[in-house]
Amino acid sequence: MATGKFNLTIRDRDDEASSVGVHVPVFNVGNIVAQSGLIDDLKDAILAVVLGVEDKDQRTLSETLNAYAVNAAPFNQRGIKWLVRMRDSVTGLSVSFHIPTANLGLAGILTGENMDLTSVEGAALKAAIEAVVVSAAGNAVEVIEVVYID
Repeated sequence: MATGKFNLTIRDRDDEASSVGVHVPVFNVGNIVAQSGLIDDLKDAILAVVLGVEDKDQRTLSETLNAYAVNAAPFNQRGIKWLVRMRDSVTGLSVSFHIPTANLGLAGILTGENMDLTSVEGAALKAAIEAVVVSAAGNAVEVIEVVYID
């Protein structure tokens, strides 16, 4: 089944790039405005939980390069990541992606190595992901957990 794709490239303190890429529903005349809004919400939710800066926003129908100033925070490194674990709502198969430059300094966001999905940022990220991300099969996904990894 065909899907659309959203890629977000993030730069760390050393100006190294990492990307987040997720499947989204196919863009068409009837849904492009709504899909663009949902993807904007997902991008904002991802950027709210990382230290890195947005470099590039790439979508099926457009690509936008952004001017940026590198955030020199010592832990702003592409290897410090959020691992988002999800489940396909139809097949039950696992789906995952990484978000680089995780901001571990956000107050109240971590419970051990797991993001608290009831925190303001955690709830926003979970809701944004579930609103727009689909599995490779094109099915809705459910966020199971978001875990800090390095």
